[in-house]
Amino acid sequence: MKKSCSIFFYEGYVGVAPTIINLAKSLNNCGFYVNIYATENEYPYPQEMGEKIKITYFKKASQFFIFTILMKIFYKFHLSSLVPVMETVLFVFQSLREVLNCNCIADNISIGVDTNGSITAFLQSFLFRTKFIYLSLELNNPTHFRRFAKLINILERLAYKNSEAIIVQDQDRFTTLCDYNQYQHPKVFYLPNSVTAYDSIAQVEVSENYFRKIFNLSSQDFPYIVIQAGMIDDVVFSQSLAKAFTSIKGCALIFHERVKREIYDPYLQKLQEINSVNLFLSLVPLPYEQIDKIYASATIGLAFYRNIDNNFSQIAMASGKLAHYLKHGKPILVNNLESLSRLVEKYQIGVVIQEPSNSLEMELAIQKILDNYAFYSRNAKICFEEEFDFAKKVQPVLSLLANL
Repeated sequence: MKKSCSIFFYEGYVGVAPTIINLAKSLNNCGFYVNIYATENEYPYPQEMGEKIKITYFKKASQFFIFTILMKIFYKFHLSSLVPVMETVLFVFQSLREVLNCNCIADNISIGVDTNGSITAFLQSFLFRTKFIYLSLELNNPTHFRRFAKLINILERLAYKNSEAIIVQDQDRFTTLCDYNQYQHPKVFYLPNSVTAYDSIAQVEVSENYFRKIFNLSSQDFPYIVIQAGMIDDVVFSQSLAKAFTSIKGCALIFHERVKREIYDPYLQKLQEINSVNLFLSLVPLPYEQIDKIYASATIGLAFYRNIDNNFSQIAMASGKLAHYLKHGKPILVNNLESLSRLVEKYQIGVVIQEPSNSLEMELAIQKILDNYAFYSRNAKICFEEEFDFAKKVQPVLSLLANL
């Protein structure tokens, strides 16, 4: 009988989720048929997953006429807390119907991702006596669930408690997860949101520089390329960084988006007003299979996050871009969040910035790295190998799944 694994991922951004992609591929290599159930979204879809990996995308409630009518009614009568309940119920129904159609219930192991994914896996387990694992990508504070939506929080806590094990990025995030779900789970695996060391590095490193090509950046005007990949938003200090770099000579500052955006976006226009000197906006995301081009093109990587909640303050092992920088041996600049500064100081992989908008501090930090670049680059690769290499870190998880 074939082994199969269902991954329930309501948020659906598979193409920018290294954990989901690499876990699915690892399971595939171990002989599992992998079915990922997700919702349609604006992020790029992965192109090469493997012949035994299938991704099914469902429409969200807002894409159905009848549900949009219901939403309007809920909002009109101050019942907005019913909207997330409706969205959860729809995803559970869509996913379990598809699982039944696959005729693989008997030998199916499930992985539920975050709130809606874990609820779906839990309900499948309850209905069909299957086993499942709770996988945390984001830390969702339960205080966000109000009135009727508290039902979702109750179901997630049941899912968390009844799962065979928890997969989360590190101990700090596990502590938060236990607090949010009011249960100290006895079995946990730490799996960084990362990539494998051998993924396409060889051909990328010798290819032409992606950003120099698309922006026509000369090595005379801009000998150094500093990038911040991921979202372009104030939650990652985009305006502060744009301002800080205006007076830094020889550096091209590149913000690379993970979703397609247009240059006439008001926020992006604001950034260009702040910095028209050396800021370049890369607004066309690449499919996951080509993402190494982004990181291989950089001299230094930026990983800045505002301390708005635990999901951001405990970001170090959950930051996909951080793992990619280190994989390619790129020194990093980070702001003074404990999880980031602790990693930087332990491995000497870059510099911690106290004030992201301070041009002088930023310039001195860049110069410090450039003056001893080989040292920081070597340490970055060591840090990746010891802390982030997905192929090594996933082995205990695969052993558990093989024995369930």
